[in-house]
Amino acid sequence: MTGLGQDGGVSDSGMPRFRRIWSTIQVGVLAAAVVFCVVMLVIGQGKLDRVYAVAAVFFGLALAGHSTYLWLLARQRR
Repeated sequence: MTGLGQDGGVSDSGMPRFRRIWSTIQVGVLAAAVVFCVVMLVIGQGKLDRVYAVAAVFFGLALAGHSTYLWLLARQRR
């Protein structure tokens, strides 16, 4: 059963559909950012290695959070 909320369609869990779609998009973008940072670390950029390492950790944590949210949402739907 779905209803119409302030932000569009609302699923049975009470969460707006756009939140799942937006998290899916963010997972893709964050995965690309982590891969980019790892590649830049591997090829070596000298002075920026520390920046890429911190960015990879930050984006990796955000990726883990969004992936966990999507996993829990999918598990709840079953």
